[in-house]
Amino acid sequence: MTAATIKTGALKSGLKAFGLAAVVSIAITAYGQGIWGPLVLANLRLSPGVPWAAPLMAALLAGLILYLSGRGWPKATRATRRRLLRWNAMPWPTFALAVGAGLLGLAAFGGLWIAAADLVHIPAGIQPKMTGVPLPSAIAFLVMSSLAAPLSEEAAFRGYAMGLLEQGWKSAPAAIVGSSVLFAAVHVLQGLDPVKLSLYFTAGLIFATLAYLTNSLYAAMAVHSAGDVLGFTVLWPHDQHAHGMGFADPMFLPALAALVVFTPLAILAFRRLAKVGQPLRAARGERPLMPAALAA
Repeated sequence: MTAATIKTGALKSGLKAFGLAAVVSIAITAYGQGIWGPLVLANLRLSPGVPWAAPLMAALLAGLILYLSGRGWPKATRATRRRLLRWNAMPWPTFALAVGAGLLGLAAFGGLWIAAADLVHIPAGIQPKMTGVPLPSAIAFLVMSSLAAPLSEEAAFRGYAMGLLEQGWKSAPAAIVGSSVLFAAVHVLQGLDPVKLSLYFTAGLIFATLAYLTNSLYAAMAVHSAGDVLGFTVLWPHDQHAHGMGFADPMFLPALAALVVFTPLAILAFRRLAKVGQPLRAARGERPLMPAALAA
């Protein structure tokens, strides 16, 4: 077997892993995101004062997580599903450290987003309209929106996609980058803009690094939820309205300060988390990510 043959085989295997990760992650995201929107619209049309869509979506998400974590048919894939989801507990101090590192990363990311939007025009994304919606319903919808995306997207990209890419590519850093590419690509509906998609890619790197360093989705989901709240309340409204560019925007200087101050703090926190979380990552190497039959 020549070196060229080996290289071609490795390339085909890598592309196959990426394609499988893309299909699976998009399917999971479509379930989590595709159902929620129509439910909200139906709720607002039929009974806007009673936010029944939120508890119904919570039940549907619970069913999704139970299945992805290994419950239900078929039995042959239960261990694989449980492994890929990274639904793993961790010590509370490690969880607190991971969430703290993620929040520092989010603070820097928020500064990066505002600064980028003040230097290069970023098209406004899809922002839900709550005009005329009763306050209890608006709060319920905001809370569920801040939970539906973290649950489904973390399961899709930091769970299944990253796990499949780790198995196929034999490289955790490459899997982190690859899953972040897929995470950015699925946000193309928010605007086919390279700057905006690169920002989503950066957010994906934060969440993926958290999931990898802790071998768990718990902290990544918590930080992702906080990131969505930041988006709903600060970042996306900033892009929705006309604003000055550069220093003409009052938010530009605070954004630069946040980027400069919180970036090194986040790096230090992630380095600490890498050391503390080493036993959690070591436990993942005790058995293969998927059965040989599925990996073939």
